[in-house]
Amino acid sequence: MSYITTSGFSDLVGSCEISNNNVTSYYSNTRGTGTVTNLGGSNLNFRVSFTGVTHPYVIHANANGAGNGFSGNANDNGPEEGEETWAATATAPEAAYAKGE
Repeated sequence: MSYITTSGFSDLVGSCEISNNNVTSYYSNTRGTGTVTNLGGSNLNFRVSFTGVTHPYVIHANANGAGNGFSGNANDNGPEEGEETWAATATAPEAAYAKGE
């Protein structure tokens, strides 16, 4: 399923595909396609890295209360190990048009 991603880290703003608790692809609006490593567990736990960025991002998230995505935190694993919010919201399916419209 497709999700729109938001984060305090601009590199993580973009979109991703999630199947069960695994991220199958990640696209950053600023960095392009990322390399994903799923870390396992009962929630969404994965690492994503991008060309030109010296550190991976590690994301830990749970299903949100609305049932349409995930929310949690992202760590940049940098020298100061900054942490920001991260969320993924399911994209709405395209509206079906009635015949003749």
